[in-house]
Amino acid sequence: MTLPSQSPRINPPASSGARSAQSMRSLFVAVAAIGLGGAAAGWFLTHKSEAPESTEQTASTESVADPLSTDAANGAATPVAVNYDPATGNAATTGTTVPAGTVVTNPTTPLGTATTTPVATANNAVANAATAGIAGTPGTAPTTPAAGIGNATQRIQQAVAMTDSDPVRARAELTRLLDSNALSAAERTQAYAGINKLAEKLFFSPKIVAGDTVSQSYVVKKGDSLAKISSREKLGTDWRFVQRINGMASEKALRPDMRLKLAHGPFDAEVVKADLRINIYAGTGSDRVMVASFPCGTGTNDSTPVGTFKVRSGSKLIDPQWTNPRTGEKFAANDPKNPIGERWIGLQGTTPDTAKFTGYGIHGTTEPQSIGQQMSMGCVRLGDAEVEVVYELIGEQSTIVIR
Repeated sequence: MTLPSQSPRINPPASSGARSAQSMRSLFVAVAAIGLGGAAAGWFLTHKSEAPESTEQTASTESVADPLSTDAANGAATPVAVNYDPATGNAATTGTTVPAGTVVTNPTTPLGTATTTPVATANNAVANAATAGIAGTPGTAPTTPAAGIGNATQRIQQAVAMTDSDPVRARAELTRLLDSNALSAAERTQAYAGINKLAEKLFFSPKIVAGDTVSQSYVVKKGDSLAKISSREKLGTDWRFVQRINGMASEKALRPDMRLKLAHGPFDAEVVKADLRINIYAGTGSDRVMVASFPCGTGTNDSTPVGTFKVRSGSKLIDPQWTNPRTGEKFAANDPKNPIGERWIGLQGTTPDTAKFTGYGIHGTTEPQSIGQQMSMGCVRLGDAEVEVVYELIGEQSTIVIR
């Protein structure tokens, strides 16, 4: 016999109203659970980007601006934040983060000392985020991106370090630095030295470096002369320069099927009075590259006129006679005492401001100590060897700017 207290407890049948209330509660619990799950998923998705990311990501070249480039939108220089080693001042994979716009100096590196950090290493130091810099020689894609980190001296050193690995790119980088007018006098001297070191490899050597569109190869044809080649190929240079860069003792050494290197001009010149330099350029505008730089002398008391000039027609002379305009003293051709030396390149102004200047030119000198000084009557003086090169490069298609 089962006592009532020992019987299984069975819920009594629920009424229809109770069943309806129970169904509503179940539905509410289910909806609430779905809502909480969705909220949790949404929080995870929206907060995932705040998790620490690896610092070893490779950035594109477009993500880092060149410190010396100009932002097209506002004309302001765009600085870059990088890591550097406080002990050396060089770029490093770890170290102190320099905020954008901060110039890093390295007092332990003497001016003119090549950096011990290869350009490739400097690029890797910022996770391959090398600045795009400027294009190499016109029409040629650079093969080695230039580092855009550090101060101007370090950038010059990085460009010079590319002399053997990518001289075309190095020349373009140094040209840009000099054209920026952002260098100190000492830095400009260092950059000029780098340009001339590159000129020995790229410009004055008979070798043609891959990617150098200033130079071209030519196979001598029967009946050719250096003058015919220069004219037919429209080099814009004197034929003697072809002889010079190919190391020919004489034009008579020319033979059919001989392969020559030609330098393709015309070339322009720029006299920088503040630097007492004359710089020779190939190309124009932002694509121009400096192919050589020479020290020069200018007029006493800053008397050399400034502006834009061209070579006066028929005024390129070898061993010219000359009459001193102040004293009337005459000097015959080939006179070793002739103050203007063995080359004369007459200048003619191309604007209303410069057209009034007559009788000025670029010439040699019998006073080599005057190079690097203001000692002439207003003309631009060059050493004997340098004036011969400039004579060969500058022609009637050239533009000469004096500033």
